[in-house]
Amino acid sequence: MVDFVPDAVLIVDDNGTVVRANLAAAALLGYDRHAVEGRGVLDYLPFFDWNLTRLPPDSGDPGHTYTAGIRTTARTCDGRTFITEISTMRLDRDVLYDRIPYGSSLVISLRDVTSAEETRSALSRSLVQAEAVLRTASEALVGTDTEGKIDLVNPAAARLLGGKASELGGCELLTRLTLLGDDGDPLDAEDTPWMLAVRTGRTSRLPGQALRTSDGIRLTADIAVRPLTESGRIVGAVVALTDRRPYERLADEYLAAQTRSVRQHEAALARQQQQTDLAVEHAHELTGFLSGPLMRALHHLHAETSRLASDSSRPLWPEAAASLESLAADLRMTMALVNTRSQSYLHDTTPVGPQRRTVLIDDVVQAGMRAATTFAGLSQVQFSVHTPRFAVHVDPDDMTTAVGRLIAEVIHTDEESASHGPHHVFVAALHQRSLLRIEVRGPYSGGVREHFDIVQGIAQAHGGTLRAHRAPGDSGSTYILELPAAVRDDAATGPDTTSATALRPTGRHRSLTS
Repeated sequence: MVDFVPDAVLIVDDNGTVVRANLAAAALLGYDRHAVEGRGVLDYLPFFDWNLTRLPPDSGDPGHTYTAGIRTTARTCDGRTFITEISTMRLDRDVLYDRIPYGSSLVISLRDVTSAEETRSALSRSLVQAEAVLRTASEALVGTDTEGKIDLVNPAAARLLGGKASELGGCELLTRLTLLGDDGDPLDAEDTPWMLAVRTGRTSRLPGQALRTSDGIRLTADIAVRPLTESGRIVGAVVALTDRRPYERLADEYLAAQTRSVRQHEAALARQQQQTDLAVEHAHELTGFLSGPLMRALHHLHAETSRLASDSSRPLWPEAAASLESLAADLRMTMALVNTRSQSYLHDTTPVGPQRRTVLIDDVVQAGMRAATTFAGLSQVQFSVHTPRFAVHVDPDDMTTAVGRLIAEVIHTDEESASHGPHHVFVAALHQRSLLRIEVRGPYSGGVREHFDIVQGIAQAHGGTLRAHRAPGDSGSTYILELPAAVRDDAATGPDTTSATALRPTGRHRSLTS
């Protein structure tokens, strides 16, 4: 009959020897049935309690002592171990049982519980992980039954509801947390999100819901409700509450920080504006001085020097006349520089762009050569000019200024022996399709930043470029001015009737680049 029992059964005598084993035991332990019998029980149950085979010292009733649910480790024939649950029953040694040797004392029932143990361990790990998640979650999680009573809270929910988890169990959630409607009045119990979830079985999410705790504290939270089902039946709901007060505090702190930053920037801007106003005031004072008293004094010196140099009633020796003429030329150059520096600050309105007209390039170059005497002072200059006669569409006043300034730049030097010349200057103008190219080459490298800045401003105003080339070891310099879309077809557009003598240098471009 024991062979029909589904559990493995071992019958052990007083010495711990297995005297009988059923078929289930042989299959469980991996031995042949006859190989199991005759071996010690410790070969199969290494941690078996040996005292179970011994009789109690005061045994009035010798048999039928039953133990169950003992978990231990069993070992198979190939050395594999597994968790087993054993039950034992003591036999009466004075009774002769059928097919069981006389003197046998213990019956052991074995059941493999490895899968159940793994399931229990997995369940235990899941419970530990779930508890860790609930404890570390920043959201307040509350579980309710179908009547709205609390049966689960995490620490964040306990802090929000104002109590301990053991005290909150069984309390109605609505008594601890009151939901407020749009008008500020409390909602009815049947209209709460968790009761609606229990009735309808639908998940709901309410952002920015106004709440009031049992302590009278008003707050705003995002509420998410999900119903709980068991075997297709709704048994409760889980309510997740996200308190928005920390985010509101962060928003307030950010707004306060931005407000402080704006005030600091406003104060810095006010200080900068004061400094700018002061600098503008000083610039106007300096401009008034340059264009007023200083310019009048320079005009007076220039007039007196020119009068003395050209006065025939008081003849001077040649060296003195040459010195006076040189001083008059230097005064003209100084007056031109002062006028250029002060002219850009005389008008506060937005400057206009170049006033382009169609003129002949050779007229522009000749006017620039005459204008160079104003910028360079008294100097002897020999020109080599290569300017084919073609029409250009440019601002002639600006081009005259540019050519004159570049000539003054290439003949300027600080050497006294070479200051009056003679200086040889090469000027060329050519066109490639619509590109106008003016090249000025002279014996010195200039060094007057004023001239270069003015010509560069003219080039930028016309959408062109100004380049400077200086050969290594050579004191001379070459300037190339290129203006795109400046050459027009003579057949389509003829030049204006402006004569070369009417062209004059201008300082208007300084307001474009100042």
